[in-house]
This record gives sequence, structure tokens and C-alpha cells, in this order.
Amino acid sequence: MSDTIVRKLKKYILYIAGIFFVVLGIHLLYWYLYQGAESEAIEWWTVSEAIIGSFPLFNPLVPNSDHNAYINGLLYRSMMEYSTVSGTFETDLVSCNTENLLYIQCTLENNLTWSDGSEITPEDIKATLSIISQTKVNPIIASLLEGTTIETTKDSISFSNVSKDINFLQIFLQPILPASVVERLDTSNIEWKFSEINGVYSGRFLLTSISQDETVGITKITLWKNEHYFGNDMYINFLILNLFRDEAHFLKNKNSFNLYNDKDSIIGSSIPRLSSHKYTLSQFVANFFNTEELDLGFRNFISQSIDRDAIVTALWESQVAPAYNPFLSDTPMDIPSGNFDLQSHLNEKWFYSKKDLLKNILAVKEEQEQQQKKLISQEALPKEQESIKITQETLDYITEPYSDKYNFVSRDNILVKWRVDSWVDAVYINEYQLSWFNTGDNIFYYRLSEAYDSIVEWENTYKLFFETDWEKKFIEEFIYVYNTDKSKLTEIEESYFSDAWDNSEITDTVTETVIEDIPSKTFESWLTSTQVGELDDNYYYNQDAEKFTLRLVYVNTDALIWNAVNTIKDLLQAKWIALEIQALDLWEITLWLRNEDLEYDMIILGINLWYFESNIFPYFHSSQVQNGYNLANYKKLSLDILLEELKSNNLSVTKREELELKMLDIIWKESIIKVLYTPKISLLVDKNIKNFSLPDFLPDSRHRYYPLLESYLSEKRIIKSHEKWLFGFMKYLFQELF
Repeated sequence: MSDTIVRKLKKYILYIAGIFFVVLGIHLLYWYLYQGAESEAIEWWTVSEAIIGSFPLFNPLVPNSDHNAYINGLLYRSMMEYSTVSGTFETDLVSCNTENLLYIQCTLENNLTWSDGSEITPEDIKATLSIISQTKVNPIIASLLEGTTIETTKDSISFSNVSKDINFLQIFLQPILPASVVERLDTSNIEWKFSEINGVYSGRFLLTSISQDETVGITKITLWKNEHYFGNDMYINFLILNLFRDEAHFLKNKNSFNLYNDKDSIIGSSIPRLSSHKYTLSQFVANFFNTEELDLGFRNFISQSIDRDAIVTALWESQVAPAYNPFLSDTPMDIPSGNFDLQSHLNEKWFYSKKDLLKNILAVKEEQEQQQKKLISQEALPKEQESIKITQETLDYITEPYSDKYNFVSRDNILVKWRVDSWVDAVYINEYQLSWFNTGDNIFYYRLSEAYDSIVEWENTYKLFFETDWEKKFIEEFIYVYNTDKSKLTEIEESYFSDAWDNSEITDTVTETVIEDIPSKTFESWLTSTQVGELDDNYYYNQDAEKFTLRLVYVNTDALIWNAVNTIKDLLQAKWIALEIQALDLWEITLWLRNEDLEYDMIILGINLWYFESNIFPYFHSSQVQNGYNLANYKKLSLDILLEELKSNNLSVTKREELELKMLDIIWKESIIKVLYTPKISLLVDKNIKNFSLPDFLPDSRHRYYPLLESYLSEKRIIKSHEKWLFGFMKYLFQELF
């Protein structure tokens, strides 16, 4: 190799080494300068959010939900606001002492102005609440304000109430309008939407423009940061709400936003650039049992059969969280396993399995043959003997037993029937109270069966008592002589007959029992072996081949409830219980219950507690049965007292938990409700949005905007130049290289 080439190689290597050391030096200097540097968010960014639904009303007076409440929360302030950090009400327009619910004194905060620069005053608050109270435009707030006296001074407002009710605090979340705007409202159209332009707002944003994207048909609502909101330090200056007509329209343009509240799981994880922030609301889905239709033992059995874990699995754990009681605490409220005998229970209601129906038909046929033979052998008996000898061999019903009447039977499982001519509260056979007799019924039955220990071989004496107005009165006595050995039974009959024949006193008082033929309740009249053979093996049937079925009503608000109902249907089918399912909306249910027109055994729907546990009051208090909200038709004074105390005081956490445990004990023992799950909602957020932190729980989805207050899209690094000097860099360089 020549010297020229060697010299060139050395020169190139030297150049490369020099470049390397320069780059390395710059790199090290960069890291040294930015070591310990602070990050600072950059303002003036825009967030684009997607919303599916109708055009918003922009009317904060009406009871809003979904995107209407969300948008009004961005545009208007309230007296107080719910803090997603502390989980309590905190100051917004006013600071209040709410310990005494009968008198609440509030003081207006400083530096409060409307978006036009005018001052916010207590008169604005009073005007807003007054027009709601006068027009009932918001029935809930109006009802809370009934009997309330509102007084104002220059910088304060006070509320005097006639009764204690913790729910009164909900008025402090009502968005407030300027008194000047309220005075111009026409009460005839107060429920209509407000003008979307030239509005006066107090919230963190202003409504600046509404436009239509003609290309894709998206309505864009632009909100701008309100500079008149004192202390509004948000980094996001523009929030653009993209309004889509429906789900299909939304899915065609699903990449045109970076924020979406995916409450119906339309998007899920299909867009990688969006991260999912899961949260639950103060709501749960539950099954209410109709306590007037289902007795306690059967309610317990159904509650045990409805497996919550199976429902959560069927609905996916990513979409729902198990809920254990109406207060959404961790206290379990499931009924422990018992020894409830479903077959015996349904047999008492005259429903039988397919196997038992077949056995009964065969037994009836055999009894009919024996009866025919016996009737032939008895044709020579005198009429006096026929009038006293009462033999029941094939039919299931004997009507109206009389005193001193003797009945001779060789077959088990007989249903004795009575008619009641007067008002009776309860019926007793000996010491047993008939559980299926309801006050005022004019017919009742008593089953004679060895399986129930209600009849034994030889003579059985039954005393009938009626209870009216708490007084128990003896009515009559009757006797059944039972023996499965028909020859012995014949001897017994003849013995009784002989005694009666010789005793004229008895003969005069004995009256012939009339055997009623009731085709609708006799197996042989309606069902043949072939017909029974065609029935499903997995259900119970009555003698008319009608399947035992529970009537379930549900409020079909979303796909999750529909899936839960079908899962429950499968779970009960495995227990040989069929469901008749009917979908209604909540208004129809409450209306029909008020009119007593709804026939049901169970109701499944979602309950929203909002901000207070006491909102369970309508669903469990006796006074709400007539209003159609006490879905279980359950009345208990001790539970009512606890409910009233819960909603009438601003209680400490310890006292509130004590009351809740007492109520749960009653609700649990009476098996009034089976709480199932709480829906999980996904708030989808663009991963470019930084410092976005959403709590796991919110009382209302409109509070999901709070993370935006601290969020930003970009940041800059601030060098601490006063801490950087040459000797420090040399020290840093030595540490890094050696």
C-alpha cells in the first residue's frame, strides 16, 4: 500500500473521530443541560369529541341527561359542584354550611362574572330557582323547593326548609342563569331549546359557533375557553363537539375525533390510538321480586338460582362489575343455600313433572277399573246404606264436608274443597293455617297426602276453623278413614255402617256427600298418556298441560340488560322454571303498577342513585307502593323508619353505614331484591392527550370532563440555567465517560 493511500486513510479516520467526538459532546451537553429540567404544558390546543344523538337543547332548566347535561355542565356553573377527587360537594358559585338542612346559609364567592363581563349575584341564583319552582319545568328540583323560602343579600343567599331531606342538596347542582335572561323567558315555551348564539355563560367554556360539515354531514359545535372564568387555567382552549346522527353515521367517521364516551361499547378496542379509561356510575341493575305473588321460600330459591357470577361472565367482566347490594358497598346480600323443595312447592300449586303426570294417569286408570268392580258389587245395598257410605276412589275433589260425615278412601293424594260464604281472613285445619288462602277468597282446598303427613292409615279427624277480625272460630269436624288395603277398608266401612244403622241419632244427622266432577282439574279428563309423553321433560305442568311459568318484566334500556334477562332465563330453565318475558319502559311499569294492571313475578331494571344512597327510598318504602315505585310491593314499618332517617339527615359516614347495615339485614332476610351488576363505561381518549386521569367511579357521567381541566397535548422543557456551569459539565462528563 502506498504512503499516499495510508495518509488519506489516517486523515479520513481523524475526520470521522472528530465528528464522533463533536456529536458525542453535543449529546452529552444536551443531556447535561436538560438534566433536572421541568416540564411545562403548552396552552392553545384543541380537543375533538364525538357525540351520538340529537341536537342539544342548550337549556339548563330542563332535567337533562346524557350529552345535554354534559354540555350544560361545560357552559354553566352551579352553586356547588361535585369533586371527582374528594367525592363530595365543593364550592362553585357559593360556599355553604349544609350541616343543618332546615336552614342553609351560603356566601357568594369573589371574582364571579358572566361571559359578557357582568357580575354574578345572588339574585341570579334566586331567579333561576324561582322560575323552576313556578313553572315546574324541572319537576324534581321543583318538588325539592316546595315549602322552601329563599332570601338574598348583596353577597349571600339562604334557604329555609320545613323538613329535613338530604336530597335537597341536589338543587345546589342546578346550573344557574343570569336574572336578566330569566326575566325574558316566555313561560309558554320554557322547555324549548335556547338560542345557540349570543348566549351568556358562566362555565369554563363559551359556545362560539355551530357549523355543518357538508362532506360527511357532521354538525360541529365549537366551545371556546371562557376568559371571564376566574382561575380558569385550562391548557385546552377549544373543545369541538362532533355531533353524529346515529351509530352508523358515527362508525363511518370514527377516526375524526380524539375523545368519545363509549357507553354502549360501540368502539371498544378497535382504534389503537385510543386508550380506554373505565369508570362506573352510581347505578346498578337488579331483579325485584313481587312479594305478593312469590312466598319467601320460593323467593329465596329463585335468588339462589340467579347466579350473579354467571351473569357477569356472560356480559363480560370488561363491561360490567358485580354489585352486591342497593348501596353499592361490598357487603354481601346473597341468600345462603337452603333445603327448599321445589317439587313439593309446585305440587301444592297443582303443577307436576312429566313423570308424575304419567304415574297419576296410570293410577287413575287402575282406580277406575277397581271402582267399576266395586260399584257392581254394591248394587244390592239398601238406599239407607248408600246415603251414609261415602267412598272416594277416583276423583280429586269432595265438596263441602258436613259434621259427622265419614269418608272412606284407599287412594292417597286427595284434594278437599270448600266454599266460603262469608268474609274470612284465615283458615285452619286443626292447627295448620292454609298458606295459599288469601283474605276474602270464597274457595279453598286442603290436600290429604301421606307425603305431607296430612293423612295416615285408619281414622283421621279434621277440625275446620275460620279466623275473622283476629278471632278464631270452630266451624265443623269431618273424618276420613284411610287404608290402602281395600278388603280391610270394606270391613271398616261395614263396621261404621252397622253402628250408624243401629244408631238412629247418627243416621238422622248424616248427609250424603256430593262428588263433584271438575274436568279442568282431573288428569283423565284432559290428558292422555300420549299427550303427556309429548310434554317437555324439563318443566312442571298442571292438569291442563299448562307449563309452570314466572312472569318477568324488564326495562330494555341497553343490550346488557337484554343479555342479562336471557342469561337468567337459561339459569331458571335449568331449575325447571320457565319465564314469560315482557319488555316495558319505566313509565309504563309505574303507570300500570299504580292502576294495578301489571301482572308480574319479577321486574329487572337499572336504578340510578346519583349522589345519595337515600335515593333507594322510592323502591323500598311502603308509601311508594301506590305510586308504582315500590316494585316488590313490600311493606315493613321498621324498614320505613330507617329509610326516612337516612334521607332526612346529613349523617356522618359511621352513622350512615350503621343504618345501611340494618336495612340490608331486612332486605336480605325478606329476599326482596337480587342486585346483579353495575355497567362499566369506557371513556376513549387519544393517547396524545397527556395528564388525563379519570376516577374509577362517578355519580354522573357529565363529570367526565373534569380530567380535561389538567390535560394538554404538548409540553416544553425549562432549563435551570442558573444551576448549569462549566465545572459542573466537566464533572458530569467525567462521570458519564469513566
